[in-house]
Amino acid sequence: MIAHEVLACLELAIYVGLVLPTTFCTFHYIFKGQFGWLYLHAFVIAKIAGPAIFISITEHSSSSSGLQIAAQILYQIALGPLMSATLSFVNISSKPDEDKYEHSYSPLAPLTQGGGTSMILRLVHPVIICGLVLGIIGGIDRMPDSSTGMINADKYDRGATFMKASGALFLVAFAAICFGVVRLWKHRKSLAVVSYYILTSMVVVLPLLFLRILYSVLNSANLDTTGHTGHTTKYNIMSGSWAIYLILGLIPQATIITIYIGSGVFAWMKVRRGTGY
Repeated sequence: MIAHEVLACLELAIYVGLVLPTTFCTFHYIFKGQFGWLYLHAFVIAKIAGPAIFISITEHSSSSSGLQIAAQILYQIALGPLMSATLSFVNISSKPDEDKYEHSYSPLAPLTQGGGTSMILRLVHPVIICGLVLGIIGGIDRMPDSSTGMINADKYDRGATFMKASGALFLVAFAAICFGVVRLWKHRKSLAVVSYYILTSMVVVLPLLFLRILYSVLNSANLDTTGHTGHTTKYNIMSGSWAIYLILGLIPQATIITIYIGSGVFAWMKVRRGTGY
């Protein structure tokens, strides 16, 4: 069993184990207007599907190119839902009727009285979506033709460009998320329990999220094109250095989602005991 297959098995075990608590948090908080948990649930599903397909490919040497494309894309796009979840947690701007929902979690109040910061952060969601779409298209363009096994040179080069643009957009979105956290930080003690926990955890989450984005940027920056070959492949998610993927990919992502789920579960427990709001 190769190192990447071992990591895939480890990831599969981690995220299968996180399905139930993630599903619980998603159903519990979505009815309170916190839709970031839907993105987090999508992230978990992608992180189960990607390693599962990769393991299937390594076990069957005759696997179709379609499966290879699917695995590559799922590994690459998982960052999108994770960033969307983080952005949503920072930018929950509507507030439910607190008299109707006693001891419920109120979503975060607007970051500013005028809603300027909140409006800016709302505009970041399309940026993340564009980065996600470009990453998918770029990954598909760089794959060999399923029938001939040949690479289309124009699409191959275009795919590299799209993936570089995807990484750049994720960096822009990350900067906006950091901006939102800074603006909201001093008000964190007045937030609902779950929001307070998640915002406080950004001290750990943001550096880890940056590492994961950096990994994607390094991967896209070192993609070969028809005119420039010989770039390092150590940042390739599926065939590069397993140690780099472990440090910059697997550990940051698994830690972030564990923090989010832990925040959601512990906040729920605190409110049930009547010591939170």
